[in-house]
Amino acid sequence: MHGIADRLQAIQRRNFYQLAAEASHRGRYYHEFTMSVDVTRDSQTGQPPTDDAEEVVTEIFRDLARWLYRQLQAEYDHLTSNEAIEEGIVINEYTFTDTGRRFG
Repeated sequence: MHGIADRLQAIQRRNFYQLAAEASHRGRYYHEFTMSVDVTRDSQTGQPPTDDAEEVVTEIFRDLARWLYRQLQAEYDHLTSNEAIEEGIVINEYTFTDTGRRFG
């Protein structure tokens, strides 16, 4: 995460902290390559973003998306693990019949 922030700060510095970016979704699926990123520069003199700004910011956004997806996957894996499910059953004092239906 710090690397992502450092790279974003570096591209902003090269553009005098005037960049703005808007990400939008396209397509049916959700992953880092289904986002479209539009980068603009709010320069009072009308100076455009540096040549690499859109490519760099897009890659930073994709890296952020990959990081977020990994965090979500890890949390999902934890919450659906046998250990977490067993812990929930014990803490909530659930009981079950011989056929597996919840009792009580």
